[in-house]
Amino acid sequence: MIWQSVRHVLLASAFTAAVALAGRAEEAAPPVASAPAPACCEAAPQYRTVCCTEWVAEQVPCTRTVYKAECRTETYTAYKCECVPETRTRVCTVYKMVPETRTEVRNVCVTVPCVEERTVMQTFVTCQPVTTMCRRCVDKGHYECREVPCEEKHHHKHHLFGHKKDCCEPCCEPCCPPPTKTVKVWVPCPTWEEYPVTKMVRSCECRPVTCKVTTCKTEVRQESYQVTCCKCVPEQKTETYTCYTTRTVPCQATRTVSVCVPVQETYTVCRMVPHTVTKQVAVETCCATPCCSTTCCVQTCCKSKHHHSGGLHSRHTSCCE
Repeated sequence: MIWQSVRHVLLASAFTAAVALAGRAEEAAPPVASAPAPACCEAAPQYRTVCCTEWVAEQVPCTRTVYKAECRTETYTAYKCECVPETRTRVCTVYKMVPETRTEVRNVCVTVPCVEERTVMQTFVTCQPVTTMCRRCVDKGHYECREVPCEEKHHHKHHLFGHKKDCCEPCCEPCCPPPTKTVKVWVPCPTWEEYPVTKMVRSCECRPVTCKVTTCKTEVRQESYQVTCCKCVPEQKTETYTCYTTRTVPCQATRTVSVCVPVQETYTVCRMVPHTVTKQVAVETCCATPCCSTTCCVQTCCKSKHHHSGGLHSRHTSCCE
């Protein structure tokens, strides 16, 4: 039903578009230049009633089925895992530690002292006098009397360029010998002398010496000991234990499901409905003069025919019948 409504709407829209295009084409067509009417056709125009079909848009209510999603709550059976305690019995082997005493023989190392005679190289230290010759330097000088020039109290002033002024220059006084004095001077005379030196020198000497030495010897002896040890004894034992087993248990649960539900809804459709309309159309009639067979009458009749070609049921009457 929905598709039929849509098809009708599409057909009506296509027909309306075709009519609109035809009308625009007629309006856009340039007017036909008609020849001036002859004097024989100047009578007043006559009107004629013509039936035309017009398409009018009408709003028509229609009904269609639409599917809408609704949320519904439903109950279903779910399964969950539960840990259930379970009592079981089993036979197991248990090992117990039992003390046990036994005698063991062990080898023990014992240190025993003993005296032995041994020959040992012993070091003896002796001191002996040793005479050696040493050298020394002795100054065997003497004093002498010598004449030495005296030191001048006043120093000569230096010349402009740093040279001492000579006393024998022609502009100076005549030269005189410098003053001297007698001084006692020591004249050194170094001489090497040798002299004897006696000193005690230590000397080490190794001599064999027989002595008694106490040493320790290791002996292996066997001794008995009482040893207490633990022994593992197996024992069968029945025990009861509790374990947890996983089981699947059904339960009731609730969930929300989206369901598509058909719904009837009303909507408005625009349809093009044909209507028959009567119109007054001007018709030009030709006069009874022989000019009807002329070209002007034919052009006027053709113009009138072209003017009324828009109606579907319009009837045209030839003016030249």
